Amino acid sequence: MPPRVAGSIRLVLRLSLYVFFLLIPALPLWASQTGEETEAVTLDFLYVNANAGEAAGGHTALRLGESIFHYQFFPDSTFLFVREPWADFRFLYNDLHNRTISLASLPLDPSVYAGIRNHFTELLITQQQFFDAYEDVQEEDKLVREMLNGRCEISVPGLGFFTRQEFPTLSPVTLKARIETELGRDFLQQTVAQADENLKRAFSAVSGGERPGRKLREQIVWREALRVLAEEWDLDERSLIAPMAGEGRLSSSGAESLLRFGEELACSIVELLRSTRPDKGEPLLLQTARYLVVQRSLAAGQLYTLDPFPDDVRKVWLTEAELGEERLLILQEAFLRQAVTRSSLFFQEELHPEIAYSFLEASRARAWELLQAGNGKQEVRILSKVTLPSRRRTVSLGKLQIEKENLQVTSRAMAEELKVLQEKSEEHYGYNLFLRNCATELIRSLNSTFADAKSGEAALGGWLEPDNGLVFIPFLFYEQSCAAFSLQEEQTLTARRLRNLEKLYSQESDLLVWLRESNTLSATLYEPRSKDTPFLFFTDDSLLLRPIQGVLNLGYAALHGVAGLVTLPFDGGDRLHQAARGIFYSLPELAFGNIRKGSYSTAEPEAVSPLGGKTLVE
Repeated sequence: MPPRVAGSIRLVLRLSLYVFFLLIPALPLWASQTGEETEAVTLDFLYVNANAGEAAGGHTALRLGESIFHYQFFPDSTFLFVREPWADFRFLYNDLHNRTISLASLPLDPSVYAGIRNHFTELLITQQQFFDAYEDVQEEDKLVREMLNGRCEISVPGLGFFTRQEFPTLSPVTLKARIETELGRDFLQQTVAQADENLKRAFSAVSGGERPGRKLREQIVWREALRVLAEEWDLDERSLIAPMAGEGRLSSSGAESLLRFGEELACSIVELLRSTRPDKGEPLLLQTARYLVVQRSLAAGQLYTLDPFPDDVRKVWLTEAELGEERLLILQEAFLRQAVTRSSLFFQEELHPEIAYSFLEASRARAWELLQAGNGKQEVRILSKVTLPSRRRTVSLGKLQIEKENLQVTSRAMAEELKVLQEKSEEHYGYNLFLRNCATELIRSLNSTFADAKSGEAALGGWLEPDNGLVFIPFLFYEQSCAAFSLQEEQTLTARRLRNLEKLYSQESDLLVWLRESNTLSATLYEPRSKDTPFLFFTDDSLLLRPIQGVLNLGYAALHGVAGLVTLPFDGGDRLHQAARGIFYSLPELAFGNIRKGSYSTAEPEAVSPLGGKTLVE
């Protein structure tokens, strides 16, 4: 599954962010109601042309303002609706994936624009709620099966930030003393004892045939959060993003901002301890960890933050060549500048410091992780979006005395429920090349905004059905959309290599540029990558010579296949597999077609932005 938020508190926070960003596109509507002049708003249809890999059929997306909505296929075979910033989408597809993007705009009434955006956000929330519920049942089933084996292990989000040591004295009043002052000297001790008693009753109820549900996990997380406070655990050094060279020491105003934020966190911790909400354990662990890391920063006079990378974070391996590139240094400097900028923004934020602090945590983590690559580390974790820190630790509750017969009945019921959820996941979130792909589901999502085809056609000026002819083919979806909706202002964002090739043609002899850049051996605009498959000639900018170049590419890939037979015992067949893929992507070139275009692993030096981490060359 793609990274998902576990626990209702995380879901509530995510929903609040949805609402926060949802308000932005509605501003034109509100402004129009107050008589202010508004800018035109549009729904943009995008087509991204093909390349090697999963991109062989092209891709489609819709843009509303600075947000892109599209469907993506994930490694667990789910096919999900995704929203991401336009700058990130364009950087990934146009720059790194080296694919040309065609874009056409449909002017909309502000109320229609807001309605579509609201509906897309509702689809995202519904999708997330389904998989959150699915994940809860999976966790519940795992717990029941473990209990049948006489043991119980729970992964507690947030507990991984702590280690069993006494707190260093980082402030005049420790957190435990603050809690005892406001809630009573024996509050923590009594609350821990009560949590232990509640946990025993919960296990007894499950042993008697009651389903554990989310309640049992929440009680375990709550008990562990209380132990952290009562026993004054310290922060685990491995869970921190330490100060980086170039950040400098905290200024007096920065220290004052952190001091205020720490006071807000302390108040939040006390309120969570007073709260009767059942899911308060996870936010209590996060707020406690943040409070302690703020105190660490104040004591050191330098900024520390929590490591927000999730446990299942995606990782990439940089080659020795990539580690030695100047581009890596440029990216490191840019990400560090971004982190410094985020620090300044946090210190200035007064209305929503927690949101600003989350952005600061993510920004510092990205910069710190990339700086480690400069120290010889080849594995780099990728934080694709801002997420709440949730470093996990497994808690074992030891041997359990339970009634296995009742638990077996519960286990069978859980298996049936999981089967139903799996079928529903395949039905609503599965992929089918012809019936449910990036084109068909995008038009279904748009159409479902409206009560019926008549009202949709009146609002959009046209109508398109997902089963209309060959609309499931991405480039035909784009062509039919242009015709059906009378789209205007069509733009073409040329792929990175072709874009830079045009610059070279304007600076040097056309013949010399073509001879040098038309092949992968002498090209200066491209470095061969294994994921692009072995090929000799670029054919995306050479229509008439394409079949001849395709034959040469075919032969080149075949030679790699022969070499792959030799290296088979040493590389597990990887080279042979890449050669087979190279042959496959060369075949369309024999008939004047083109799929493969090459791709890139890093941004262009001039494409790096100190504010956004990366932007595009215009």
